Amino acid sequence: MPDAPEEPTEDSTVDDWFGQNAARDQDLADELVDQEGGDLAAAEARFEEEAEGQETYEAGHPRPEDG
Repeated sequence: MPDAPEEPTEDSTVDDWFGQNAARDQDLADELVDQEGGDLAAAEARFEEEAEGQETYEAGHPRPEDG
């Protein structure tokens, strides 16, 4: 029996979670294209509002303060 996939913890620094965020955004993009009947411009506009992968990644990887 395969092991259950590991979930990130609050103190996780594993960059693999970026791949998971990207996969969720890809699923969202596919779903939006379907919902918009293939209208890529409409799907893209909705994606810009609804996608969370970049923000989620950046929240876990803050940029160093400029000195």
